[in-house]
Amino acid sequence: MSTSNIERFDQLTGRIFADLYEAFPMPRTLSDRSYSSIIEPDQPATDGKQSSDPGQFFTATITWLVNSGYITTFQARLNGRFTYDGCVLTAKGLEVLKSIPSSVGGKSFGQSLQEAAKAGSKEALKKITGEVLSFGLGVMTKLVMTHVTATP
Repeated sequence: MSTSNIERFDQLTGRIFADLYEAFPMPRTLSDRSYSSIIEPDQPATDGKQSSDPGQFFTATITWLVNSGYITTFQARLNGRFTYDGCVLTAKGLEVLKSIPSSVGGKSFGQSLQEAAKAGSKEALKKITGEVLSFGLGVMTKLVMTHVTATP
């Protein structure tokens, strides 16, 4: 059975979060080659539901993380591979990854993602990343609601 785009996205995002959390506050260069075991599709896409181009998938994921306010990047390069220089967690990204939910046993999301990445556990990466993104959405919703209700 092939891995869906959502599953690949969660795995890739989890690894990126783990790497940037470990390096914080130092910027890091992210390259598609560093994540090839995740972004390479299990099987060629024939149904249009899965991107078969690993570089495009990597770029789309980085773009989404930047546009959603989790990471920043200084520069994108295309030199036979897809590379992003100066990647670092934003304040939002750091806040979410430093959070300690009860579901991960007293560890922060960032620590849990690092452990899952080091263990090579794709299932744990997917699960924790889903929780991170849901938690981040909740944080942003609370901020917006606080701003809306405080505005005369």
